Amino acid sequence: MRWFLIISFIVASVCSGPAADFLWKAGVAQTKITPEGAYWMGGYASRTKPSEGTDLDLRAKALALQDENGARVVFVTLDLLVVTPEMSRAVLEEVKTRYGLTPANVLLNCSHTHCGPELRLYRESLHNIPKPLAVKMGDYVKWLNKRLIDLIGESLKNLRPASLFASSDKASFAINRRENRGEELVKRAEKGMLKGPIDHQVPVLRVSDTEGKTMAILFGYACHNTIMSFFKTSGDYAGYAQKFVEQKHQGAVAMFVMGAGGDQNPYPRRKQEHLALHGRALAEAVGRALKGEQTPVSSRLRAAREDAILKFQPASDRASLEKQLTENNKYRRWKARLLLGRINAGIQPSGSYDLPVQAMRLGDEILLLAVGGEVVVDYSLRFKKEFGNQKGSKPMLWFAGYSNDVSFYLPSLRVLKEGGYEGGGHMMYTQFTGPFQEDVEERTFAAIRKVVEQVSK
Repeated sequence: MRWFLIISFIVASVCSGPAADFLWKAGVAQTKITPEGAYWMGGYASRTKPSEGTDLDLRAKALALQDENGARVVFVTLDLLVVTPEMSRAVLEEVKTRYGLTPANVLLNCSHTHCGPELRLYRESLHNIPKPLAVKMGDYVKWLNKRLIDLIGESLKNLRPASLFASSDKASFAINRRENRGEELVKRAEKGMLKGPIDHQVPVLRVSDTEGKTMAILFGYACHNTIMSFFKTSGDYAGYAQKFVEQKHQGAVAMFVMGAGGDQNPYPRRKQEHLALHGRALAEAVGRALKGEQTPVSSRLRAAREDAILKFQPASDRASLEKQLTENNKYRRWKARLLLGRINAGIQPSGSYDLPVQAMRLGDEILLLAVGGEVVVDYSLRFKKEFGNQKGSKPMLWFAGYSNDVSFYLPSLRVLKEGGYEGGGHMMYTQFTGPFQEDVEERTFAAIRKVVEQVSK
């Protein structure tokens, strides 16, 4: 009998693995966030009509984690184009009041699908959105904020013993869209000679319960969700990837985290079959990561958040703005009217912007950095180069863009100097003066270093 008990103990120890103590707690929640009926879609300035049906429903998902000391964080992933600063502020303030979580401990990340609702209320005039649809847009934003607050609460309520495991693999359908365009793109792709920086890493976090069943799978990739520009609701390739991962792991919640995809496009694209093609490719990368080496994540949470104070180049004066009112480009005229209206109302254009920069450290095994804006891939590559050679433990470095506030593209110095859409041209469609000053990258990395230092103690 004694030998039976000893053998049973050994077998149990082996089967349960290094995370057998289940020092983590995890809770998962999700909800559908597809607007009811026809609505105005975001992502393409050229849209001229509301949505027409659904290809794939949009979802919001939350993963709450608590370490053995009671520290908590919540990851929220959204099948949405952006997280507006107004939305982030409303949600995070109420979450702090209701659940005691500071902004540093809550991550809001959007997939940047271009086949979902427009959330930026100031764009009503940019797109000439019909009044009933503009009212509906405002009502949806209010509903969404409340739903996300409740969703975070649900994930915290669902906390139960769990184990965490880190792994990674690669996908290969993202290309640098600034370096590969038009007919040259096809020729280069055929020859395997695509140019420009990319980040193909697919980081994966698996959460399992005390019975070894997978509760949640968090995974990332750096690539625009712009396969389709039709008028149907869709989570694009990221939505399909989550769907395929959940089909493979029944009962698990799959959560996509957008990386530094500001200058990255999927290739090929523009055909509906490409949605499933790239979604399956990403899901298969996740599957390979889960079959490979799994690193148990020790139970200790640290989180920090700082603002990178970014400076805009000097704004146009009144005379220049009034001149722009006569230009042929309708978007320049819109921007001039917007800024002149604010000046006439006594509101002077701001010369700076506070961009949220957030770090979360899970044990010694994962260092996740989340930066606001449509971050170009240079930031991810520099982050991994700068912090991947630290002495001592070498955590898996995970870079998330499109987090907590997605108001503009965040160019590196290289992209800013090159110009183009990501470098500053996109500012024509925003409410900001732009473009940024040449210290934008260094100001951002100054904040990055601060939060990384805080979570590395």
